[in-house]
Amino acid sequence: MTLGDDTPGTEDVQCERLVPGDPAWLWHFHRAHSMLLAPLVAASGEPAQLPDGIDPVAALAAWEKLRAALPEALRAQVLEIADDFAEPADGAEDPADSVSDRVYRQAVEARDRVARGSGLRAPDGREHIPVHLVELAVRDLDVLAALLDRLTQVLAGRLHGAALLGRIAERHPYPLGPSTASSLCGNLRILLDTLRPEPAPEDLALLRPLLVPPARTDADDAVSRVLSVEQEAAYRRFAHRVAEAVCPGDVRESAAFAWRY
Repeated sequence: MTLGDDTPGTEDVQCERLVPGDPAWLWHFHRAHSMLLAPLVAASGEPAQLPDGIDPVAALAAWEKLRAALPEALRAQVLEIADDFAEPADGAEDPADSVSDRVYRQAVEARDRVARGSGLRAPDGREHIPVHLVELAVRDLDVLAALLDRLTQVLAGRLHGAALLGRIAERHPYPLGPSTASSLCGNLRILLDTLRPEPAPEDLALLRPLLVPPARTDADDAVSRVLSVEQEAAYRRFAHRVAEAVCPGDVRESAAFAWRY
């Protein structure tokens, strides 16, 4: 079986999904393309190298359709991640700062920077990272899920293709260190763990009024939309679900990721 339009369960129907306007999440979304899907297509000229039954061209086309469904501001490649623990440039920081103080301050600045201009505010007034409602094709999600299933079997040693994934990982390191075959697949898993589950109907009903692009009073300022207590709870549930997708099995990392929202 190949993972194309004939994949079982890939009905050509649309579904509504919530997408965070978060550069950290979008980094994984775009890395799924540049570090895995595009290299697999490049390797498809040597079919013997590919795991059995995958269709990299169909998978890449599915990802491109997901990208096209995103708001325009989320479609561009995002900046590379930075090392929060790197020593600051001479004179850039107070020498009395501890590493933990510097990392916390940088985290607060980054949180405020990605949320700025969304106009989406918590009941206490803090601006939230924006969330968008998009319409996606179930078929595209299923094609990518089938690919991830095959690659997971490769990682478990049940299908050949580990050598190819290893070579792709060597050619596509992360900014802060080497990548692995598992981390290549991890970007795709994060994408699917976020977009495949259907949002809880009650949460979607609470958040939907906030997801309409706000009118702007001028070129820079969005109209403020303050969440009710119930909407804030729905937003926090969404934030924690995204955090669990990005940081599976790590409670502290997941909590730190959700805190940014």
